[in-house]
Amino acid sequence: MDSSERRIVGALLLLLGVSFLAVGMHTGQLNKIVEMLKTIFRTF
Repeated sequence: MDSSERRIVGALLLLLGVSFLAVGMHTGQLNKIVEMLKTIFRTF
């Protein structure tokens, strides 16, 4: 795999991750995940 192909794949994965983050913030699912993480780390 050429370095330019790796950059394109990396950019697409980054765009996909940002898109999922935006959808999660819009639907309110991100707040649930943050609350779950707070609960998990509170027990430690």
